[in-house]
Amino acid sequence: MSGTHHDKCENKIRTTVEVSVEFRHGEESPVGRGGQALQGAFAEHETALRKISSSLQVCPLLIRTPDDLAKCDGLIIPGGESTTIALLAKLAGLLEPLRDFTKTKPIWGTCAGAILLAQTVENPKKGGQELLNGMTLSVARNGWGPQVDSFEAPLIVEGLQNPLNTFTGIFIRAPVITAISSSPDQPPIRVIARLPLGVVPKSETTTPLDNEDDPRRIVALQQGNHLLTTFHPELTKDVRFHEYFVRACVVPLLSS
Repeated sequence: MSGTHHDKCENKIRTTVEVSVEFRHGEESPVGRGGQALQGAFAEHETALRKISSSLQVCPLLIRTPDDLAKCDGLIIPGGESTTIALLAKLAGLLEPLRDFTKTKPIWGTCAGAILLAQTVENPKKGGQELLNGMTLSVARNGWGPQVDSFEAPLIVEGLQNPLNTFTGIFIRAPVITAISSSPDQPPIRVIARLPLGVVPKSETTTPLDNEDDPRRIVALQQGNHLLTTFHPELTKDVRFHEYFVRACVVPLLSS
């Protein structure tokens, strides 16, 4: 991050995206947000953050080093390939700093980022999968099949502005949530969006979604200041999820 860019963000909330993003809350006390800029759809997250309400004073940053991460108030880990993102983070000396970051600051994981935030992965690649262990849930990779089985679905999302206006969920080789657990050391999980029944394309590689209690229906949830979506909000022109993350996850922690 150049010195000039940092000066522009000096009074803003800094947000990161596993390719960073930074933001600030209020004119006098900006919030910084970052995103990991190692692999994945971080540029799309950065663009979305720049479009959200000016009252939030968000300044996006790309995160590639531990020093970059230390400047941020929140982190977005983008979609991409979870094992590749984890490997690059490890090579960059970011993996342990990221694990420490999860203990004190907000993270939003989208698609591959959701896998990294999980406690366990049920079908990891050969060689295993590094995780941040930031949320008490289990996921499975490519839960709806390969890329040819990608789909879109209208979602009712609790907490978004104008919640009755559906949000388009874009699912590309998306993970699925297979189990949610509780821990006395962690806040409770709050489900904020579920897939409607009947929207998942029929596939020879997946079990049909026809049970209202199927945990795979859960596609967005919040635990404390962490947010997880199994789909790609950044691939739409609707920035309400990015605004939600800032307002509901980042700003409360800065104000406490």
